[in-house]
Amino acid sequence: MSVTSRGSSLKAARRKICWIAAGIGLLSSGGVNAKGVAPRPILATSAQIDAEQTLLRLLRDPALQAVQSQLKAELARTPTGRTADGAARIDEAVAQLTNSLIFKHLASYRPAPAFLWGTDDTPRTWLGHTLGGVGMAGDNPDNIYRAATIDGRRRYEIIGQFDVRHRPAQFSIEIFGGEAGDPKMKDQNAKHADLGNQIAMLTDSDLVISPDGNFRVTLGGKADGPNHIAGTPGIETIAIRDSLSNWTQRPTRLTIRPLDGAPPAPYDPAELRRRVIAELPAHIRFWSAFGTTWVGGLQPNTIAGPIARDGGWGFLAGFRYKLAPGKALLITTTSGGARYTGIQVTDPWMIASDARKYQTSLNLSQAKPNADGSYTYVIAPTDPGVANWVDTAGLHDGYGILRWQGFPAGAAKGDLLRDFKVIDIADLDRIAGLPRVTPPERRAAIAARRTGYESRLH
Repeated sequence: MSVTSRGSSLKAARRKICWIAAGIGLLSSGGVNAKGVAPRPILATSAQIDAEQTLLRLLRDPALQAVQSQLKAELARTPTGRTADGAARIDEAVAQLTNSLIFKHLASYRPAPAFLWGTDDTPRTWLGHTLGGVGMAGDNPDNIYRAATIDGRRRYEIIGQFDVRHRPAQFSIEIFGGEAGDPKMKDQNAKHADLGNQIAMLTDSDLVISPDGNFRVTLGGKADGPNHIAGTPGIETIAIRDSLSNWTQRPTRLTIRPLDGAPPAPYDPAELRRRVIAELPAHIRFWSAFGTTWVGGLQPNTIAGPIARDGGWGFLAGFRYKLAPGKALLITTTSGGARYTGIQVTDPWMIASDARKYQTSLNLSQAKPNADGSYTYVIAPTDPGVANWVDTAGLHDGYGILRWQGFPAGAAKGDLLRDFKVIDIADLDRIAGLPRVTPPERRAAIAARRTGYESRLH
């Protein structure tokens, strides 16, 4: 039984029945079905709809709002909260971190596992409602993140299908111990890109995939197909990433189901509420301070990496910017042959601004290369007129991430990062060959971002 059928209003249940009766319950995209009705977006599964409706109800709970208010006051007293940029973003940080905790429990406390699209710092308006950002720690707008929580002692199968004409640059399935977003790390002060609790990792390069884009992955027990992940005792999270090098690429169609015939687990909406309220303080305290220890801790205008991702599926470099008026951060990189590479910036709480409105990130399809094939990015709070401006949305203090994924076999990180320095914005005019844009071209690029981002909602 779904979350909606047990805990939501009769109105929501009737609406769900009408959707199914109208023939739009297919997980598809584009075109119309036999009855002439546009199918439901790939990401708008029944479990996703239930989860978002449940989250929106929880956010109206006075007890939850009271805890949020206390935590805002607490964050305002921290070193980050006493800065101008930190103070300006406290409300957004608490809102997004609250949403991330709710999605953690929606993924883990449910009758049966399902992939939920939680993490996304950009708000989404679809399905008749608006969901605020769901952020946690430098989340990437080029990634469509989904997660499901499973019991490592049981057997499951994942059925997937790529849109063969619009495949992601990289697709990955990562299994790690515990529930998604747990505030636990093996060594917070070590220079790790990840949490260090990975159990298994598969990318599309590892999977056996049919010519039409279909694949099957089994988890736990004995392998009964080419794509198999062994189980381990305890709670596990399956983290899915569709990494898009172009925002016209489509998310992978996915379902998960148990294979051992165990009955659905009991579900009580009141218990979900209790868990969220009880865990919110620890969750926000940990993730709001994550940047202070991430990749070993970063001083202003320094960078760590590139660092290999757990499981060897790519590299990451983390940096912190703290820019005086008239200053910018200049970074030059190469793709190294990776199918995906991108740069993103966040605020001091590691929460990013709306990726539709601001050029807070750039991937290979959005950035313009230098003559030698490298890429030079300029991080600044105001538009300096260069093509690869990464917009901090007016902030002078925050974090940034460079990512490289989908390398050919045997690739190394040697030449990925070429330059990293603070410069005077006035000096940009003296850099020969730096790609530039006009104001109309910038407006067109931002409009294209909105259209491209919102394609994942349809």
